[in-house]
Amino acid sequence: MTANRTSRPTGAPVQVRGTRRRAIRLAIVGFGTVGSGTAKVLLEHQGEVERRLGCRLELKAVCDVMKKDVSWLPRTVSVISDWKKVVADPEIDVVVELIGGTTHAREVALAGLDAGKHLVTANKHLVAEYGVELAERARAAGVHLGIEACVMGGTPLLHAVREGLAGEHFTAVYGILNGTTNYILTEMERRGCSFREALAEAQEKGYAERDPTFDVEGYDARYKITILAMMCFGQAVRVESIPVAGITHIEQVDIAYARRLNHTIRLIAGARRRKNGSLEIFVRPMMIPQASPLANVMGSINGVLLVGNKGGNTTMTGRGAGGEPTGVAVLSDVVEIARSILAGSATTSPLGYTRWQKAKTAPPGENLLSAYLRLVVRDRPGILARVCAILARNGINIDSVLQEPAMPKKHLPFVMVLEPIQEKYVARAVEQIARLPFLAQAPLMMPFADLP
Repeated sequence: MTANRTSRPTGAPVQVRGTRRRAIRLAIVGFGTVGSGTAKVLLEHQGEVERRLGCRLELKAVCDVMKKDVSWLPRTVSVISDWKKVVADPEIDVVVELIGGTTHAREVALAGLDAGKHLVTANKHLVAEYGVELAERARAAGVHLGIEACVMGGTPLLHAVREGLAGEHFTAVYGILNGTTNYILTEMERRGCSFREALAEAQEKGYAERDPTFDVEGYDARYKITILAMMCFGQAVRVESIPVAGITHIEQVDIAYARRLNHTIRLIAGARRRKNGSLEIFVRPMMIPQASPLANVMGSINGVLLVGNKGGNTTMTGRGAGGEPTGVAVLSDVVEIARSILAGSATTSPLGYTRWQKAKTAPPGENLLSAYLRLVVRDRPGILARVCAILARNGINIDSVLQEPAMPKKHLPFVMVLEPIQEKYVARAVEQIARLPFLAQAPLMMPFADLP
């Protein structure tokens, strides 16, 4: 039997008496890869979801279909062009925002919350930039906000941080948070192919967009580490304060040298708490010890290492992208919200905190690191002496020098491993080395990851 809906204000808890059931209805705004994947997951597993909830979870409308084929949707699902009709519909309990970007998506999200709709989003850009605002607006409206799909797609990482590890005091979080870059790096490692060859294959398989800049330059991972840092440390981190470097300059020679050093290369998005309470946050390629759990995260899989000072280390791996895997995370949020609606439960903060500290971001040059420095030169006498002189002037000690044999003299790569020192001194030395006349291409510096 369907409960009377006319007497209930939009967004108010549903009262369930005895064995009476009602349908909880949702609308999807943004019907691209993730939107259609979410709908497919729900429609294929609707009976199972109903058994878990004790009521029907019903897709009532989709919006912003972008000329997608929707002929496979049941006739009971309305296809709507104007999202404002979705927000105004008193029959809809949950709005699922899957548009992407921030301008249009933020307008939809805020309008939905203000109208008393529960909101679920997979929009990492939106949550990274406006997560605190959305959480506070949801709490003020007395509705729920779900963001599980924003980081690691179909893997329940954010739920684990917010609920399962809520008693932990995190000291650091390190993540491989972009499947495209991880696929490229691990294929370069596995098959000995070039960056361009691995990227082309990733595009063929659908792991990379036609314009891969957002992924390979690290911007996607930066949004995700922003969200993780907010959840782990309770500080309202600003996206633009996080330095970012991508993987486009990684070459096969770097993979070979990493192997010689018993390391591998991964794009790491990290945040760690310093003794003074400030946060060091970054996205950059790093040399990872082969014994580290993150070194074994292969292909398009994502992985996160959570470091706590009481419970120790927790590692999670899983699929981080794709329509249906991300749709699973979206639907999981919807199911959790539906349970709260049926129970009349109070709202909780999706970001794990109800009060926020102002972010204290440490200057990037102050962190201590040991570094991998790769130089490609036109061979001549005195090269090593001039490079070593620059390093010495900046107070940098050399741990070792490596050179693969039988390399062309006009394009000769060699590697220096630098002993630990503040990054600002390494950066200054690299800038000076880059001006030397015998360099065939710009120097490449990567830190060695100091993972527990």
